[in-house]
Amino acid sequence: MTLLLILVLPILAVTQQSQNQVPLKRFEVIRVNPADIDRLPPSLRPIFVDPVPDAEPVDSLDEAAKRAGFGPRLPKSAAMPQLGVIDPVRQQAQINVGDLTAALRDAKAGNVAVPPAWDGVVIGVEQMPGVLADYGKFFIAQAPPLTLNAPAGFPLDQLLETLFRVVGMNATEARNLRQKFAANPAAFFPIPTRYEMDIREIRLTSGSGLLLQNGDRIGELALMWSSGDRSYFLSGLIPEDQAIAIANSIP
Repeated sequence: MTLLLILVLPILAVTQQSQNQVPLKRFEVIRVNPADIDRLPPSLRPIFVDPVPDAEPVDSLDEAAKRAGFGPRLPKSAAMPQLGVIDPVRQQAQINVGDLTAALRDAKAGNVAVPPAWDGVVIGVEQMPGVLADYGKFFIAQAPPLTLNAPAGFPLDQLLETLFRVVGMNATEARNLRQKFAANPAAFFPIPTRYEMDIREIRLTSGSGLLLQNGDRIGELALMWSSGDRSYFLSGLIPEDQAIAIANSIP
């Protein structure tokens, strides 16, 4: 079974007003049905993007560092990986209060009110270029942390709670995730409920990481974590202990 991940990312705000920038250094999974994701208004669907975009191959570590703007931190390995540079993320999505209210009604979340002042607000995320290192059986993508951008004072946690209700969460689930986000902002990965997944936090040398693999622990896995000024995404056909060892070997 292929591990399917979609990163929940509000997109870069293009506005002249003061912006509130919130780095996302934590990762969290939500389980949803694809039909529930489709309930989101078209104007908000761009907030869902691939966590690992395509990378353009480069010939050397120096070229990768020059184009990405930072020196890649690679695990200890005798083999030199195929390197690629990941384009920066700069997109936008706009809130339409009427559409969002209708989506809540379709989700039978009629007890949620969308503030009229949200109409026309553009919110998002910015991420600088990254580097992908492909070792064959696994790859590691790294980049500066994603940063949410919204007008100063805009309640990003309340917006996320509203979107959680649109995609089918009950009031308690949505409120709990909102509170966790407010305390420690996270990027959210919706995974279809039809997939049996083993999802748990693990301890790494650099702190906490999120491990995802199929319920039978056969096939590819993914490991996500942040350290200092960088976020990492490791995925491949390797056992859990090897993935953890690789993550811990990155300086």
